[in-house]
Amino acid sequence: MQSLRKLVNKPRVDDWSPLAKFYHADEALSAIANELDSFDGRRDPDRCNQLVNKLRQAQDRVLQIIAEMISIVFPSESERACRDYRAKFPDEIIHDNLPGQLWFGAECLAAGSNIVEHEAESEAIRPMARALTRHLDKMRNILKDQALRDPTVYTPKIKASLHVFDRLFAEFEFNYVSAMVPVKTIVEYDHQLDVAVLFAECLNRALETGYFSKDQIEDADPTVMIALPRIAILWGLTTFEGNALDLNQGRENISEMFRHFYDLLKLIRTLLNLVEDENQILLENYLITGIPEERRTLRENDISASALTTSKLDDKNHILHAALNDMSNFELTDEFVTQAKKNIDDVIHRLFVCICGVADQLQTNYSSDIRKILKMVLQPVETRPIYEISGKTAAVPQNIEETGVEVQESISLPTTTGVEWVPDADCDNCVACGSAFTLVRRRHHCRNCGRIFCYRCSGHALALPELGYERPVRVCNICFLYKINPFTPCTSDGLTQTSRHIEDNNELIPSTSTQDNFGTV
Repeated sequence: MQSLRKLVNKPRVDDWSPLAKFYHADEALSAIANELDSFDGRRDPDRCNQLVNKLRQAQDRVLQIIAEMISIVFPSESERACRDYRAKFPDEIIHDNLPGQLWFGAECLAAGSNIVEHEAESEAIRPMARALTRHLDKMRNILKDQALRDPTVYTPKIKASLHVFDRLFAEFEFNYVSAMVPVKTIVEYDHQLDVAVLFAECLNRALETGYFSKDQIEDADPTVMIALPRIAILWGLTTFEGNALDLNQGRENISEMFRHFYDLLKLIRTLLNLVEDENQILLENYLITGIPEERRTLRENDISASALTTSKLDDKNHILHAALNDMSNFELTDEFVTQAKKNIDDVIHRLFVCICGVADQLQTNYSSDIRKILKMVLQPVETRPIYEISGKTAAVPQNIEETGVEVQESISLPTTTGVEWVPDADCDNCVACGSAFTLVRRRHHCRNCGRIFCYRCSGHALALPELGYERPVRVCNICFLYKINPFTPCTSDGLTQTSRHIEDNNELIPSTSTQDNFGTV
């Protein structure tokens, strides 16, 4: 009875409602899971790895459709589970395949497996994994049952199930990633935001003083990315008070990035007190340009032209080692202060070397944090104003999927989720050969391009995993030829010619389907 119901009420493949898409994606996932369960991986490890990869791809697609349904049922971000914790994750963790990996990890934990070298953490999150997988299995049955009834309606039971799943999945995601990789604490994340505020204030001041231009920032000029940490260290120690470089609050209360250089930063601050304003401006110019003009002139006069091709990496290492070797055992004595006032150029040179050494070391040891801070500062979230016209109401689109309620809050979905089919009523003749459709000559849709062909012009089958078709499906002759030989021009003008070419050379391109294998669409 259930099989008959599936056969009669099964959603159409060209139905783009999320529940209909979920039905077909879940059926593909179940088929792969059943094949994997009955497969002996010891006999064919390569085939087993292929099935596991297919399983993860199918899980990714199912979760993406579920995320689409959650964004439709709960359009406001406040109605969904909070995921602000992702800001504390490393950059390499956040990617499109993360949900599928989490589902796969939850299945393994629920089955009794442990995360390598994280046995204690595995035992702690195992109850969450079992609760998530148990609820997910139950929700999949509810969604498939509703897809057979009416794929356009979300019942209260479905809404409640989606809400519980969203909360369970967010909770498991945070705990699973925290067990796998180091995640910033609240204090560490606050320190990172303090550094971002310091960088932003220094960037605004650099724009006002003319060190940087807006074009450089919009073009993401590498000079800005290299000079901004250096100028931030200088102004953080001298100009801005109560910032991330406030050394008076102690070593333990500053950001971890600067904690290692605490003693060196205190020495830099003391040396900066010996520099007058006009000399500090000179030091600022040196930090922006990268090397003092005097040293550049000496190098041009004293070394050969071949040495001028030294790489930037060697220059950074030279600056860093010079800073550490020169200042590691340095002590600020009264004799040095007296000599420094007489030879201010030496003080400026020492400051230049030390500040560049600290800044370059930050970009080497804390590259991920610096990259995230620069992204927050140089590419802030744009807010577009909404203009209101009194007495007028905006037109509401018919398709809610294209409306994009709170677009910035919606979860991005991959663009390759299939192609839209040409409606039957819009095509009375085969696109390739031009034959009119009759009661005998029926219409057939190509799953790759979505256009309508007769049986002769669509007698081949190909698997299209990039469009969600893991098994061979009907494709037209032109798409089949293009998939076999991508260098074949795929234009509408050559449809008839290419179709005839395939018919004439049918023995060279074997057909993999018959009319009985495909239903009429």
